[in-house]
Amino acid sequence: MSRTIIIRCTTLAAATVLALTACGGTDDAPAEERDGGAAAEQEAPAGDSGDTDAEADDAAASDGGGEEEAGDGAAGSSEESAVVEIGTEFTDEETGDVITIVSAVRHNPTEYYLASDNPDGEMIYLEVEVTAGDQFGGVISQQDFVLDDGGEEVNYASTADEELAAAGFENFEGASRRDGGGAGYIPIYVEQTGDTLSGAYVRPEMKILGEDATVPEFRGEFEIPAA
Repeated sequence: MSRTIIIRCTTLAAATVLALTACGGTDDAPAEERDGGAAAEQEAPAGDSGDTDAEADDAAASDGGGEEEAGDGAAGSSEESAVVEIGTEFTDEETGDVITIVSAVRHNPTEYYLASDNPDGEMIYLEVEVTAGDQFGGVISQQDFVLDDGGEEVNYASTADEELAAAGFENFEGASRRDGGGAGYIPIYVEQTGDTLSGAYVRPEMKILGEDATVPEFRGEFEIPAA
């Protein structure tokens, strides 16, 4: 069971944030050569023209086939990214945090290490928005958002942050309760994708520093629709 240590905020002191602790990837030939080639073609016997034409036809057919194969490979390398709306909101009554799963960007191209030679996987950019409560300090982490991956829960794929930013999305870097929250996108990779995907926001059980009290775990579930 995972547990987080937090500090309670009061109106007499500024909110204090403790580090959370938890237990448990063209023709360029010279002019002389071109001129010489032209002269040779003019002097060639008429009988050779058929062979030359046949060779040219074969070369053209070969080039055409290569282009077609290259085109097919590029088209099959990845699906087009698509945004799907979610709009699921949770309120954590214990902390006062309001968590909104805004949307998800599906079928993102990726070089994430688990995606290598895996046609069944998918990189998801999960858009979240957090309005933090003022009862406690601490941070709502990227790792608190999970997706179901063949029966196991997976979370934040940190090494895909640069891909996400290069695609024009803002990273969710965690939401400090002291700062009032935050918003952005979290990259999460699943090795076994599907038309729809199940996910959850899981705030672990918290122990209040200086008090003999704990705040129970909170869990809110959502679904990512098909693109």
